[in-house]
Amino acid sequence: MFRRRRSRLSDSIREATDPHLRSLRHEVADRQEQVAQLELELFEMRSSLAEFEHTLQARVRPLERQLDELHKQLKLARHQAERRAQWGDRADASETPDVVSQFERAWQPRRPSSEPRPATAPTAERADLRELYRQLAKRFHPDLTTDPNQKKWREQVMAEINQAYQAKDLAALQALRAQPDQAPSAAEKSPEEVSTDLQAEVIRLDGVIVRLQRQLHELAASELAELQLAVSMAKQSGQDLLAEIAHDLEREIAQVKVELAALA
Repeated sequence: MFRRRRSRLSDSIREATDPHLRSLRHEVADRQEQVAQLELELFEMRSSLAEFEHTLQARVRPLERQLDELHKQLKLARHQAERRAQWGDRADASETPDVVSQFERAWQPRRPSSEPRPATAPTAERADLRELYRQLAKRFHPDLTTDPNQKKWREQVMAEINQAYQAKDLAALQALRAQPDQAPSAAEKSPEEVSTDLQAEVIRLDGVIVRLQRQLHELAASELAELQLAVSMAKQSGQDLLAEIAHDLEREIAQVKVELAALA
């Protein structure tokens, strides 16, 4: 037992003074920092787009759905008008739907969604939340380990971190900071084993970074993100782009309703 302890102590001293191991640990730490930052950016972008989608659901989406339904009814009404023009009284009147009454039934005014909007924290607190989230993601993100037991434990901790960040709960994030960096693990490894593991971890984290960067790029290039950017830029110049979009939709809806009434 004494010899085994001396061997472990010797390995620990060698690891602490080995420049190669220190360099590898630095490389791993640097990539962990990149992963944490990318995860934060990805999480924030998804949250921002979800909030923007909530705004669209309140201001634009109902009009889009209404117009889509009207176009379907208009297509059907045009088809029936063509049948009447071709067959006259022989056209089966029972097959011709009352598109106007269908519209009235299908598009009664609906109450806006009562779903609560995410809370907005003060600017200084948001900065604290963001920095604390980044630190915790760097410590606990499941992608930062290959050990199955550690990954499962980290997934649970990270879920709590995401929930607290989404709720803007600074106290909960601060409490999670007291968690140990890892779940209880297996016996210590030799410096040679540690070196091999670190080199493999550098390669693995490089792959994680590429994957996260690709996800960020795809999300930023999405139609929803492009519309959000356009709305934000318009707002800076005093323009309410969503109001303009809604106005255009309402005008087109009115035009389609007029044509529907004429075909009825």
